[in-house]
Order: sequence, then structure tokens, then C-alpha cells
Amino acid sequence: MVQFCPGGRYVWSLLRALILEDRPDDAELIVYELQRAGFELEWQVVDNEADYLAHLDAKLDVIVADYALPQFDGVSALKLLQERGLDIPHILVSGTIGEELAVECIKIGATDYVLKDRLNRLPPAVSRALAEKRLRAESRRVEGGLAGV
Repeated sequence: MVQFCPGGRYVWSLLRALILEDRPDDAELIVYELQRAGFELEWQVVDNEADYLAHLDAKLDVIVADYALPQFDGVSALKLLQERGLDIPHILVSGTIGEELAVECIKIGATDYVLKDRLNRLPPAVSRALAEKRLRAESRRVEGGLAGV
């Protein structure tokens, strides 16, 4: 469960994150921003499709994926996530993504996007994504209960 607290911090019992990023410094900045906001993290960084698939697990809370990597990309990662039917928020980060491309990514299923030079916006994006996931789960639970009536 995540809560926003006065002072701009988030409280989360444990956030399990998969970070798709080929630059160690950028991965460290992602982790830093989330921890600075109050998230307690259990995280893994991967930089290719094989490692991404090996770590893709329904127990993950969020995936933060670089839009462009040398041998893989965030959109392909999103498609693989969707093919597996997993409901894990997928947030794209990029240093170069334009507004039109970002909108296209949202249309195909990305939860959000954050520019790398504005990573301070990542914690609120993660919080919103987790809240939306909880609402979807609650909706499925209610619909399942109604189906049994």
C-alpha cells in the first residue's frame, strides 16, 4: 500500500521494481528518486530482452523501462508484458521522447512516461500507477462477485 504524506514523501511497505536500463548511472538515478520519495525498494536492473523475460514476474509492482536501448526497447518490453497478460504498471523513461511519441506509447498501453531530466516526476507517476492497479483489481473482484450472484 502506498500513501502520500505531507512533505512530498510516499510510504510503501515494499515496492518491487524491474528497471530496464542500459546505463548504470541512469538506473541509479531512478532508484535514488524513488528512495528519496520514501519508497522502500526491492529492485533489479536488466538491459536486454532475455534478462527482462527472466525477471518478468507477476509479483512485480512496477516496471520502469528506458524507451531506447541498444538491443531492446521499452515498447517491445511493454508488448511482451501484455502478451503474458500481466497487470504490472509499465512506466517509460526517456531522454529524447517527444510529446507525440509519448502519447502513442500511452495509447498502446504504457502507464505513463517520464523524461530523464525530470525524474522527480517518477514517484508521483508510480504512485498513480499503483493506485490505478488497485482500482482495476478491486473492479475485477467486484465483477467476479457479481458474476456469482
